[in-house]
Amino acid sequence: MRLNRLATLLAALTVFWSAPAPASLLSITPDVRSVTLAPGAAWDATGTITNLSGFDLLSTEIFLEFSAYPHATLAPYQRLGGVEFTIGDRTISRLTELFHVDIAPDAARGLAWSMDVFAADVRGNFSDVTTYSFYIDGPAVAVPEPSTLPLLAAGFIALLAGAGLARPRTVHPGRSGG
Repeated sequence: MRLNRLATLLAALTVFWSAPAPASLLSITPDVRSVTLAPGAAWDATGTITNLSGFDLLSTEIFLEFSAYPHATLAPYQRLGGVEFTIGDRTISRLTELFHVDIAPDAARGLAWSMDVFAADVRGNFSDVTTYSFYIDGPAVAVPEPSTLPLLAAGFIALLAGAGLARPRTVHPGRSGG
């Protein structure tokens, strides 16, 4: 009986006194999340990094990961860590360059793209995902359609060619088929 009471007490203490799941130990706070750019343009993302990892971190110990973006249109690369500085534990960095994005010169105009970014440090701590949006400036490029007369002519020629192939062939006496 005492053993059951002790087990129940220990279980209750474990449930009620367990630590809550920690929030992300790193976080990215962008200065701007959404931009409008022309094809062939470039953009530098700036923002701050919050460090709750329990350790002071150098900017060179934080790596940015890019995902869920069109690789043929957006070309990101990390700038964070290009200039080394310390982000103390439980502090927010100064406003700094995070990454650079090049927009492809042949990017389709009038479309919007997104890119997910998260940070990871050398101790295995991760930030939540931050989504950036890119709108490619300008009206959508109209694809020219062929005029009606060449389309009708091409259809008529195809019809004649198809009728000629579908015509039954007659076998002439005295000739061998082949």
